Amino acid sequence: MVEFDDVSVVIPTVRESLVTPATVPDDAEVIVRRDEGLNVARNAGVRAASADWIVIADDDIEFPTATVAETLGRMDRQTLAGLRDFPPLRWVIGRLMIFHRDLWNRVGGFDERRHHGGDTDFAIRVEKEGGRVLQLERDVVPHYDEETGDTMVTRGHLEWTWYLLRRHPRVFGPVAAKLLANKLRPR
Repeated sequence: MVEFDDVSVVIPTVRESLVTPATVPDDAEVIVRRDEGLNVARNAGVRAASADWIVIADDDIEFPTATVAETLGRMDRQTLAGLRDFPPLRWVIGRLMIFHRDLWNRVGGFDERRHHGGDTDFAIRVEKEGGRVLQLERDVVPHYDEETGDTMVTRGHLEWTWYLLRRHPRVFGPVAAKLLANKLRPR
């Protein structure tokens, strides 16, 4: 079993009441960041972390201790692990991400210019740097915010898609085409 004394759990949030910290193992460092902007808070948390293994976790999940321990046992410093993204995206979502500080440094952290899409951008940059993206099933993490997933309005989706398409045209272009086709398909 992996020890959590070399694991820092970063929880970016704007909420006062949090579920996640109470469910993290006692020997893991917990860093709650309330910086302006999700990716700003993620990066500030990683910079403040004393451990080399970083877990980014939403503020409204039950921390999956056994899954994180098992996943850390399968990882190396060039692997990003996270929950499987929603199709047709093939990367991971920021609800739970696990990586080594060396990988975060190598790819330059999360893009602080955007609130949404930083997790996908980070995963794409990991691949571009030769890293591996390891997907975990979303159902391994109990998630308590029922609104997540459907709350971003169409304009937000378009901005997010355009942002990723501009940054990663070759990689994200085919995915953007699938997203557009799905939106235009009659239901």
